[in-house]
Amino acid sequence: MENKFILLDEDHKLLTKALETDTQFALLSDAEKNSIKNRLANAQQVTTSDFPNNVSRLYDVITLRNIRLRQNIQYKIVPPGERDEWKGKISAISPLGILLMGAVNGQAIVLQTSKKKKHYVVMEVRNAMYI
Repeated sequence: MENKFILLDEDHKLLTKALETDTQFALLSDAEKNSIKNRLANAQQVTTSDFPNNVSRLYDVITLRNIRLRQNIQYKIVPPGERDEWKGKISAISPLGILLMGAVNGQAIVLQTSKKKKHYVVMEVRNAMYI
């Protein structure tokens, strides 16, 4: 069973609804879809007033360190309709995006792709201005 992570209740509602309509989500493998659905189901939902400042949510910018390549990369977690990989904006219901939801500094992230595992460490979570 996956560990619980904190997710803003309004983000949870938006992402759960997006699972039904997002075309990119529909293209994922059954294993990837199930992983994303299970992660959302295991989320501990909290209100805006109770949401900690050090935890990532929609519109936050995350700096990851690829352990093997020793390179940093930044992503902004966005709703599916706003994704733009060329600008570093990844959908929160993509395999990596869902792992970044609820992430904190220093957390290890392991992304299982079809061919191998990619290991990251969260170097920084920059919260969106409006929270």
